[in-house]
Amino acid sequence: MTSKEDYLKQMDTHLYSQAESINDQLKLIETELHEFLDFSSIDKLINLNKHIDIEYVQAIFREFRYLAVYCGEGRNAIDKLIQSKNVEQDIVDRVYKGIYRKCVLEFFSPKDEVWYEDSRASYRNKCSIDFQTDPSDPIVQTMEKIEPYFHKLREDLDYLEC
Repeated sequence: MTSKEDYLKQMDTHLYSQAESINDQLKLIETELHEFLDFSSIDKLINLNKHIDIEYVQAIFREFRYLAVYCGEGRNAIDKLIQSKNVEQDIVDRVYKGIYRKCVLEFFSPKDEVWYEDSRASYRNKCSIDFQTDPSDPIVQTMEKIEPYFHKLREDLDYLEC
């Protein structure tokens, strides 16, 4: 094999392992969100805490649904990349940029601003996502489960920040 072929094989191996890692993160997030959405309801949360703001919790459910769909779309795009024999870097970057914009940015800065990122949280050894008001323990627990995966995605895709 020539050195160019060696280089291309190493590049393909790196792209493949990176794609699998990102796919795994998206799958874990999607699984956690579906687990929550499939077995939780606003009625159940109200029974746990009569003082929660129903409209606020509805907005959080909506945001969780968006994130689950976006992660599923990202996984579908990555599956197509993984199945391709020859993948060009610009196509990979385009897919990753889409995942970064739709998943990572939407998680850390949701459109409806139902939560926000506390950039100083890591100094206090706590979850970096803060809610506007108390949404209930099951929502907080779900957020604590998925947040590390989003941090990993952001770390893996940060080089594409536009």
